Amino acid sequence: MRGYFRFRWNMHHNLNLGITGSSAPFYTPVSEDPASALSCAKRRLKAIPGGGNRDIDEEDCPAQTLGGADIRLRVEPTINVSEKVRIHAQLDLFDNLVLGSTPRGFGGTQSSSVPLAAFNDTQAAPIAGQNTTTPAILVKRAWADVDTPFGLLRFGRMPVNWGLGILHNDGSCPQCDWGDSNDRIMFAANLANHTLGMGYDFAGSGPNSLTVKDGSTAFGGQAIDLEKLDDVHQFFWLAGKIDSEDVIKDRVDRGELVLNYGLYLLYRKQQFDYALGRDLNSPVSGSGSYATGKSYASGFLERHAWFVIPDLWFKLHWKKLYIEFEATLVGGRIANVANEDKTDEVSILQFGWVLRSQYKFLRDSLKVGLEIGMASGDQAEQSDGQVNRRRLNPILFDRDGWLREFRFNQDYQVDLILFREILGGVSNAIYFKPSVQYNVIDSFGARLDMIYSMTHEPVGWPGNSRNLGVELDLDIFYRNIDEGFYASLMYGVLFPLDALDRPAAIYGGAAHDAGIAHTLQGRLIVRF
Repeated sequence: MRGYFRFRWNMHHNLNLGITGSSAPFYTPVSEDPASALSCAKRRLKAIPGGGNRDIDEEDCPAQTLGGADIRLRVEPTINVSEKVRIHAQLDLFDNLVLGSTPRGFGGTQSSSVPLAAFNDTQAAPIAGQNTTTPAILVKRAWADVDTPFGLLRFGRMPVNWGLGILHNDGSCPQCDWGDSNDRIMFAANLANHTLGMGYDFAGSGPNSLTVKDGSTAFGGQAIDLEKLDDVHQFFWLAGKIDSEDVIKDRVDRGELVLNYGLYLLYRKQQFDYALGRDLNSPVSGSGSYATGKSYASGFLERHAWFVIPDLWFKLHWKKLYIEFEATLVGGRIANVANEDKTDEVSILQFGWVLRSQYKFLRDSLKVGLEIGMASGDQAEQSDGQVNRRRLNPILFDRDGWLREFRFNQDYQVDLILFREILGGVSNAIYFKPSVQYNVIDSFGARLDMIYSMTHEPVGWPGNSRNLGVELDLDIFYRNIDEGFYASLMYGVLFPLDALDRPAAIYGGAAHDAGIAHTLQGRLIVRF
């Protein structure tokens, strides 16, 4: 049994960079919604019920602060069926559950015992559909490993990770929130100390008999895929010298040169699809009723999409030196990106890469590192200046016939503020990240990162400028590896530059200079 229990506390200040409205790149406090009669500016002019002084200055209002705490218990059991057959699973209990989010009386259960929220004195169990939208227990993965005389056979829903994780990232890091899982069947073998593998991914199967409801009958039992033409097929091949972390550490401790490398190649295609914006990717449509076979049929269209994605990776360890590199390219074509059955062709050419390095001094207590990364960009930009990539679908506004913007995996983490929260990942950007870490003792130390970020295609950002920002992140940490306990306190400050401004020459009366953002975060983690 493996896993961890994670407690996270955070306080974010001005991560919207002073921007309000729908184009704000971060979450907006409920009180600042246009529907609120008690926004900061309005509260400042209003007396407190019962008397008192609000002590709010006018200049304090644009700076919005959000914060809170959340927990997650991740459990990764293994069932050893026999010496050569194993079944693995991953379950998240209270997956990023916000502390204080399910008080008694919340979610339609208000009663005489809790007449107002101020009377809440206990938390209720989270129940999806009643006081939360997320189940208390999420079964995320389940797969089997079978050792055969010829190699390893693996099948099921499994974690996927390759290289540094800019393309596929399993989300296993203590700060990760997402994690890639593929429904996959694969076979891998070792030949001359190299790993060779290939497999097939069930990347998308469309509606089935458990997600479509016609009339009053909902079918149970074994689910049947109701259409084969809409399937997204994905084939992959991998080859390389891939050692486990234990093997690498043992060889490095002996002073040996360790070189790992590999190539991962994906081919994905889809012939038919459904029109976007019909809520057909969910069993329940926007109206609250189950999607029907007729609603799928009305949106059926020809897509004819294909992608080829090679990813090259290598890692070198030699004495005190560590270097790791990953580069990926996405090429392809979609014959129709429209919401109707016609020809509306788009070509795809995207790329991204990362180079990470570190050197150790003073008996490994001082570590100096440098990381450089790049994700290709596009000149297309949403008209309102939105910059958060999690909220942008380029199909809806990039109409020049090319999709050139590559997006790093959301679990590949560079910083605390700019890429992680405001932009939603590295995209249309180049960054330089020098770092220094000093361990006062083996279990206690501090790390300082400086991240300078530039644009790849300046026209794709509101300010049409080259410079995105400069961020400083400080992490003071304690770790007891033997006991499995880790703790850290982190502070980050972002100084946004011209690319994130909204100049008057472009935005007129909506012009705005991005403001400084801060974050303060705490982490308590127990690994087992």
